[in-house]
Amino acid sequence: MGQGQGAMSGQGMQISDKDLLQVCLNETKHLASSTNTYISETVNEQLRRDYMTILGDLYSQEQQLFNYMQQKGFYNVKNASPQDIAQAKNKFSGQSQQMR
Repeated sequence: MGQGQGAMSGQGMQISDKDLLQVCLNETKHLASSTNTYISETVNEQLRRDYMTILGDLYSQEQQLFNYMQQKGFYNVKNASPQDIAQAKNKFSGQSQQMR
């Protein structure tokens, strides 16, 4: 089997560290997205503050998972070129001006 796929053994399906960490990262992102929705739809201020605290914790966990995955070589990020950055800046600058 290829890298990243589980392998069958006498004890059942084995999940690689990379796959397990990717599931954890994806779930943390999903929870953060859901919590953000709860914050915007909550009318109780104390509950909103509690959700915001939880969201901060989720972002911290997400960053830790991401950093660990990068250290292990499981999550490689391509650095943007100066041209890519300028293109993105121009794209979003134009959108913000259209919204005014």
